[in-house]
Amino acid sequence: MAIRVKVIGSPSEKLVEHREGMTVGDVLRELGLLSSEYVVARNGRVVAEDEPVEDGDEIVLYPVVSGG
Repeated sequence: MAIRVKVIGSPSEKLVEHREGMTVGDVLRELGLLSSEYVVARNGRVVAEDEPVEDGDEIVLYPVVSGG
């Protein structure tokens, strides 16, 4: 099974194949994304990049916006 990844502001969902011991950070790296650029929610709960992921999880990435 896979992990579904949705980036807010992007129309498409991505699928990442789950591997044993995988973390949120591993998912981001597999997609070529930096954790410092997103707030990450796993199954509706904000998590850190060292949070383990499971088969069938849904990860939503909220881009960090800064400026003035």
